[in-house]
Amino acid sequence: MSQRRRSNQDALSESARQLAVAGIATPRLDAEVLLRHVLGISRTELFLRYPDPIGDDDKHRYEELIERRLSGEPVAYLTGAREFMGLSFEVAPGVLIPRPETELLVEWALAALAVIRNPLMVDVGTGSGAIAISVVALATAPVRVVATDVSPVALGIARRNADAILNEVRRPWLKFQEGSLLEPISGQVNLVLANLPYLTPNQIAQNPDLAVEPRVALDGGVDGLDSVRDLISDLQRVLGPGGGVGLELDPSQATKVERLLRDLYPGRQVRKIRDLAGLARHVVMEPHPTGCAAFHNG
Repeated sequence: MSQRRRSNQDALSESARQLAVAGIATPRLDAEVLLRHVLGISRTELFLRYPDPIGDDDKHRYEELIERRLSGEPVAYLTGAREFMGLSFEVAPGVLIPRPETELLVEWALAALAVIRNPLMVDVGTGSGAIAISVVALATAPVRVVATDVSPVALGIARRNADAILNEVRRPWLKFQEGSLLEPISGQVNLVLANLPYLTPNQIAQNPDLAVEPRVALDGGVDGLDSVRDLISDLQRVLGPGGGVGLELDPSQATKVERLLRDLYPGRQVRKIRDLAGLARHVVMEPHPTGCAAFHNG
């Protein structure tokens, strides 16, 4: 009597069990995303095809991906893509994987830009381009964005994402510049956004999931704020009258960074944005509508 071939559901259940035993935080989700990637189908299609036998080639590819996930490779690197703000971004080991909490920073930026006429924004340390491209793609009015990064590898990925996501009208709104922090910026801008390295070496060492992500995009020095302090020290050179700032941080750093911005810009509205867990994930300085209205970028 012939043995029943393993179904897609069998493969998924066994892989989820392996990931759970290994201590993966989201075993079922990871196993499902990788199986859908191998089969090239949606979640609904996978549900409908649960009873179907998994082909030998698909089985081998799937098992290989599960082994790599067990060894610590993130799902996004294994599939080569990550969804952010409803858009699909190419990701690879040369860039940080976009996180859901960063979407809150983009949402704040879109609202802030709405009060500025003819705005010019800088996305510092753009990585995959997730922040910059999302702003350009989702803005309700034209917004010019310059995205900087010190890594030519990251800029290559960001440019490919921009070409794939932005239409021919919006693509020219976005420019990329290689360089550290605000160094490539010579004029004045209305808004500065940055998701810079803000983890300490201890935090990185204690999280094995970060082992394969680029260290340069994670390590912020002893207290995690080396890059953030350097950025803030250069703000007054590039930030135009009434301009705004949005920074992503570790929640433990929010009060300190809030104080740095208040000291630099007394009287301006500086506040924290909390994520869905209630943690102070971002510190922002709101654009001043009067100042921004008077400042035009030629």
